[in-house]
Amino acid sequence: MEDHWTAIVVTCSTALIREGLEKECNRLAKVGMLPSHELLMVVDDPQWEKLSEEGSASKTCRLEQGVGSGGATINALLVAVERLSAKRNHTTISSELVYNSRILVVHHGRNLAHSPGGSPFLYVPPDLACVSQSAMTTPPTLLQHVIWMATKVGRKSNTGVWVTSLDAFIPNSPQVEAPDTDGVNGAVVCTIKTPLQQATHHGTVITDGRKNILRMEYKMPWDRMKEVFTKDEAPVISGLVFLSASLTEQLLGLHTLPPLDRCTYYGTDSGIPPLQVSLYFDLLLPLCSNVEEEEYLSGQCGAVYAQVAKYNITAVQELHTARLQIWKQLQGLKAEFHSLEGTRHHYLASHLTYESIILPLLSSSCVGSRHFQVPTSGAVKTINAYIEGSVKSTGKDLFIVDSWIGKDVALEFSGLSTVSGFQLSGAKLQLKIAGDCVWQMHPTSIQDVITCYGIKDQLSLHYQEKEASIFNTDWPVFMERTGLSPDILWPNQASHNQTFLTAKLFSNNISKEEQIQSLAILVRTLTDDVMNEWKSRIEKWKANSRFSLLDAVESSIIHKLIQQHEDIYLKISEQIIAATSSELGGKSLLPMFEYVAARGQTSVNKIMMVLHQQLSHERPTTPRLLANIADLLGCMAAGDGGLRSGPAANPQWRNALQQLKSGNQSRAMELMFDTCKLWMQSGHPEDLIRAARHYERASQIVISHLVETAEMHVSPMWVAQEFRQQVPVGVWVEALSPARIDLAGGWTDTPPICYEQGGAVLNIAIKINKKKPIGARVRFIPEPHIVCVLRDWSGGDVRLTWSQLEQLGDYDNPVAPGALVKVVLLYCRLVDLHSEDTLTSQLTERYNAGVEVEVWSQLPQGSGLGGSSLLAGTLVSAMAVLLGHPPPSHSHLVHATLTIEQRLTTGGGWQDQVGGLVGGAKLGVSNVGTPVTVNMYKIPLQAEMLDFLNNHLLLLYTGKVRLARNLLQTVIRNWYARDSTIIECFSKLQQLAISAAAAVLEGDRKELGLCIDKYWSLKKMVASGCEPGKVKKLMSSLRNHCLGMSLAGAGGGGYLYALKTLSDPLPNDVIPGELSIDTVEVDQEGLELWVGGEPLRTPDNEEILTAEKLRSLH
Repeated sequence: MEDHWTAIVVTCSTALIREGLEKECNRLAKVGMLPSHELLMVVDDPQWEKLSEEGSASKTCRLEQGVGSGGATINALLVAVERLSAKRNHTTISSELVYNSRILVVHHGRNLAHSPGGSPFLYVPPDLACVSQSAMTTPPTLLQHVIWMATKVGRKSNTGVWVTSLDAFIPNSPQVEAPDTDGVNGAVVCTIKTPLQQATHHGTVITDGRKNILRMEYKMPWDRMKEVFTKDEAPVISGLVFLSASLTEQLLGLHTLPPLDRCTYYGTDSGIPPLQVSLYFDLLLPLCSNVEEEEYLSGQCGAVYAQVAKYNITAVQELHTARLQIWKQLQGLKAEFHSLEGTRHHYLASHLTYESIILPLLSSSCVGSRHFQVPTSGAVKTINAYIEGSVKSTGKDLFIVDSWIGKDVALEFSGLSTVSGFQLSGAKLQLKIAGDCVWQMHPTSIQDVITCYGIKDQLSLHYQEKEASIFNTDWPVFMERTGLSPDILWPNQASHNQTFLTAKLFSNNISKEEQIQSLAILVRTLTDDVMNEWKSRIEKWKANSRFSLLDAVESSIIHKLIQQHEDIYLKISEQIIAATSSELGGKSLLPMFEYVAARGQTSVNKIMMVLHQQLSHERPTTPRLLANIADLLGCMAAGDGGLRSGPAANPQWRNALQQLKSGNQSRAMELMFDTCKLWMQSGHPEDLIRAARHYERASQIVISHLVETAEMHVSPMWVAQEFRQQVPVGVWVEALSPARIDLAGGWTDTPPICYEQGGAVLNIAIKINKKKPIGARVRFIPEPHIVCVLRDWSGGDVRLTWSQLEQLGDYDNPVAPGALVKVVLLYCRLVDLHSEDTLTSQLTERYNAGVEVEVWSQLPQGSGLGGSSLLAGTLVSAMAVLLGHPPPSHSHLVHATLTIEQRLTTGGGWQDQVGGLVGGAKLGVSNVGTPVTVNMYKIPLQAEMLDFLNNHLLLLYTGKVRLARNLLQTVIRNWYARDSTIIECFSKLQQLAISAAAAVLEGDRKELGLCIDKYWSLKKMVASGCEPGKVKKLMSSLRNHCLGMSLAGAGGGGYLYALKTLSDPLPNDVIPGELSIDTVEVDQEGLELWVGGEPLRTPDNEEILTAEKLRSLH
C-alpha cells in the first residue's frame, strides 16, 4: 500500500492562478496537510500570446484556445519527468523514470464562480472528506480532498500515474476501494453509478460486463441511454483515471510528434499555438475495444464533447492528424474500468446554480464540523469566520464563510444567504439585506470587489433565455424596475455572450461599504419599494468603473485571499484560546499549534501573547495553559532539538520559577515571556525545546500548589508542642508497610487527572514472601546531626550524615542521595530549611538531640508495586510518632504523601499509599475540584474470595525496569494536549475501577480477570511502549493459564501479576527459568507501627464499601 507520491503536479490555465495555487499547495505541504511527496509543483497550461497592434512586447493578448484536459495531462507529465530527470542528474528527459515513479496529476479545471478563489478553496463536508484527521487542522477544501481521494484510490498502484480533477466532488465512503493495477497495460477509468437522467449530462462508459471498456460517450441522448443501460443507472466518468507506466511512456512520446508537440510548453516555446486535446475523448478513446479507427479519426466519438468544450474550429480539423498519431502510438494498450462504490458524482460548474451544487456541501460543512466556530445565534452558521459585530438572519440559514465582520458592522439578512470573503474588520456599516443571495468579496490588485447573485441564478445562460434570471428574478423584470438596458450592462460585449457572468454590475472604484450599500439597494429594487433611492444613485452607478462577476473571478489575487483566510484563522484561534482558558478540560489546541508554528514567527508571537495574557492571574487551568505554551514551543522545534523531558533549572529562568513558587504568578509570567522571546530569537530548535521544559516545570509547580490543597486533610495530624509526647532518645519508632497491586483504575489517581476528571483505583495490599517489604525506623540520638541509612538487602547500605542545613537543600532533586528522606524530614517540620539558625542549633534547641533514620525496601527499583510512595508514607508515620504526635490516620498519610511527592518533584498520585497503607482490598476515589480529597472504601473480602486471591495470585519479576516518572511526564503532556485517545482512556479507566470493585465485592473471579485484562489494554494505550517484547512474549505464554494479567503500576517493566485459572503451579515450560516467582498473599492489616518494640495501634476509619455505595459512585 502506497501513500507516498514521487510527484504531485497541479495544472491550471493561467499564470495568475498558478501563483495563488503554488502558495496554497506550499501552505498545505508545509503544515503536513498533504500526502508525503518528493516533488510538488503547479504548472500552468501552455498559453499562446500575440503582440498587440501597438507592437509593444509589454502588451500581449492571450488567445482563448487552450490545450484541453489531454494536452494539460501530457504537459504535466513532461514537466514532472523533466524535473525528476534533472533531480537524478540526467542530462536528457528519461521516460524510463515512470516505471519506478508514482505521479499524481490534479487538473484545476474550469473557474468556479461560486467559490472566491475558485474550486480549490471550496470547503467540503468534513464527514465526507477523504482527508486524515491530522490533515484537517483547517476546514478541508476540495483541493485537499481530491488529492487525498486520489491517494486512497491509488494506494495499490506501485508505479504509474493517477489523474484527477477539481471539476467534481466525490464524497469519501468506506465502500470506496482501490483498484489493483498490477499487470494493467493501459488505463483504468474510475466510474460512478449515476441515475440515467443525470448521466445524460456527463461522459458515460459502456463496458463488456466484466472489466473492459467498449466505448465512452459524452452526453449520450436519452433514448440511447435507455437502450444501452437496462437498469436505472449508468457508469459515468468520475474524473479519476490510472495510466500505467507503459501508457505514460507512450503519452510522453507524443510531445515530439507534430501537431501534438503543441500540447506542451515545448510547442509554445517553439512559437506555435496550442492544440486542444481531450484526455478521455482523444487520448483514452483508442484504448476502448469497440472503437474503430475510422470513427475515431473522424472525431465522431468526441464530437459532442468538442462542441460543448468550444474547441477551436481550426483545431478540430487539425485533430485528425493528431488522432492519427495517437492511434498509432497507443495500439496494444487497453482501457479497463473500476467502479467506485458507495459514493456519488457531484459535478461542480458555474453554469449550475449555487442552490443545487454548493448549498448542500456548505450546510454539511457548517453543521457538526470539528473546526473552530464562532458562537452565533439562531440560523447563523460559520466556517472560518470571525464576528465581532452583529449578523442576523430573520429567515432561513445564513452562512458566513472566510469573513471578518468588524465590531461596527450590523447586517440583517431576510432569507437564506451566503456571505463569503467579507473583510470588514474596520468598516462601519448597518444594513438590511435581501435574502436568497450569494455575497462575495474578491481581492484584486486594485481593491476588493463585492459581487452578489441569486442562489437560483444560472450564471452562464444568455439573459434572453427563458430560464435565465438575475437575483432570482427574470431579466425583463429586473431591467424594467432598474432602468438598466443591455448596452449599459454589456458594453463592448458580443451579443451572444451576454450572461450574468459578463454583466458589468459591480462597482470597483468605491469603498467596500459603498459597494455593499449600492448592491443591497440594487437587489432590493426587485422586492422592496426603494425605487426612489435607486434612481438617486443610478447615474453615479453608471459613471462608476464596473466589473462583471467574471472580471472579479479572473482578477482575484489568490495569494491575498489565502492571507485573508490565514488572518481570520489566527484571530479565531486567539478567540478560542481566550474563550476556553477557564475551562478545566479545554479543547485540543495541538493541531492549531502545529499549524501556527509552521506558518512562521509572526503567527506564533500572536498566539504566545494571547496565552500569556490568560496567565496574568491565577486560575485552575494555569497548568494547562503553561503546558500549552510548552506544546507550541515543541511544535516550533518540529521534531528537532532533543527530547521534551529534561532539566529545567537554567539560571535565566530561575527568578521566574522562584516567583511562581512564591505565588507571584503575574510577575513570574512576565519574566518567563521575556526570557522565552529571547530564546525564540536564536532560531535554534534546542533552545525551543529547553524553553518548553521550563514551561512544563512551571506547570508542575502550579500543579504542586493545587495538590497541596490536600494539606487541609493533614493539618489535624499535627498537635501543639505542649500536647506532644516526644519519644525518648535511643528508642526506635518502626513502621512497616505491605506493597500494593493495582487491579484497575491506575493513572486516574495522578495529578492533575485526579482533580480535573476525578479518579478511582482498585488495589490490594500484599505481603511478598511472607513479609511486608517496605519499612522505616527513626530514633533520637545524642549527637545534634542527622544520620540517614539507606538499607540495601544485598549488603550495600549507604550511610549519610547531614550536619549542615544546606545539605538538605537538594530535597527536590529525586536522584540526590537520600532526597526522599530529606523531603519527609522537612515536611514533618523536624527543622526549618529557611531559618537563619544552623542545623545543629535547631536540633539542640528543639529536641536536645539529633535524629537517625533508616529506610528500606525489599522491592527492586521500578517494581510497579508502589515502593517509593509507600516508603514516604511509612517514614512520615514513624516521624510523626517520634516527634510526639498521635499515630496518624490512613487519610492523614495518604494526603501527606501526595504533598511530599510534589515537593520531591516526582509528581506521583495517591493510589500507591492507599493501596499499601490501608490493608486488604479497597477502592480509592477522588472527585473533580480542589482541595484534592481522597476517599477510601474498604472492600470486605469473602472467605472464598480471599482464599482465591491467596492461592491464585501470581507475582513474577520481569527483570525489566522503567521508572514511572519517565512515563508520567509524557502522560500529563498528552492529557493537557487533550489527546482524544488519552481522554477516552482515562474515562474508561475510572469506570473500570468501579466495575472491578463490584466484581471483588460480589466474589466474581471471572469478571475480575476480565477487568484486569481490560485494565492492561488501557494502560498500553495511555503509555505506549509500556509492553516490552520480552513481557509480550511472556504474557502470550501465560494466556491459557490465567483469567487476567497485567504489569503492575505504570508498566514498562517491574512485576507482572496474574490471576491463575488453577491454584496448581504452572507447567515448567510456561515461565522462562531465569525469571523468579515470589509468593504473594493479601495483607489485611496494612501499615504497622512499633515504639520500642511494642505495637502501636493506628486509626482505621475507612468506610466499608457496599453495593449501594458502589452504585452511587458510578
